[in-house]
Amino acid sequence: MGGFQGRNFIITGGASGIGLATARLLRQDGANLVLWDVDEAKLQAAGKALGAETAVVNITQPDQVETAMQTAVSQMGPLDGVVHSAGILRSGGFTEIPLDVQRQVVNVNLNGSIVVAFTAVPYLQQSKGSLILLASSSAFYGPPEFAAYGASKAGVLSLAQSLRLELEESGVHVGVLCPLFVSSPMIDDFKDSGMYNGLGAAHTPEDVARAIVKGLQKRQFMIWPGANDAVFYAISHLFYP
Repeated sequence: MGGFQGRNFIITGGASGIGLATARLLRQDGANLVLWDVDEAKLQAAGKALGAETAVVNITQPDQVETAMQTAVSQMGPLDGVVHSAGILRSGGFTEIPLDVQRQVVNVNLNGSIVVAFTAVPYLQQSKGSLILLASSSAFYGPPEFAAYGASKAGVLSLAQSLRLELEESGVHVGVLCPLFVSSPMIDDFKDSGMYNGLGAAHTPEDVARAIVKGLQKRQFMIWPGANDAVFYAISHLFYP
């Protein structure tokens, strides 16, 4: 790997899945970490296993995010990167998912990303660091039964595109991932669907974490965990119904 010894990262959603897998890789290479999550029990276990600082943070609450980021900088020093992997998924027929649940999906995935990015950018401008956002293939091809989730992730992709251009001159690296399905408890209820089985493209959290680390090293914008993701992106732009 190389290049992360002594560098300081915040990882949201760091108690499980992509966030935890990324934390493991960065920690193996000597990075200093602060993990954020809302699941306190899993978060404490992850922090203990990795020797990382932790904070229970609701990413939709600006005051919590600002306080936690200030604390992280006081613990580690200048912030070299934020890997924002926290998010939620709810799938089902559009009128079958309660409206408050759909609003929660948008609030956590999109508004949470805005809050984290807004708070992190001033710190990252000082260090010319990296901001990694996690979107989804549903950001550019809205699949059935994923209306609110796809809309939220389309917003994350647009946010990343805008920030990339806006922050380029300040030296901040912005990267975004748009993976196909990632094997995790979050998609267990969707594994029997025709779309999931037809694509046959589920990544492991470790696949995505390796792509994130590579994207950090090379300061890439579009970060693809696998060839299928990039191909799907290209095809969706050519043949969108």
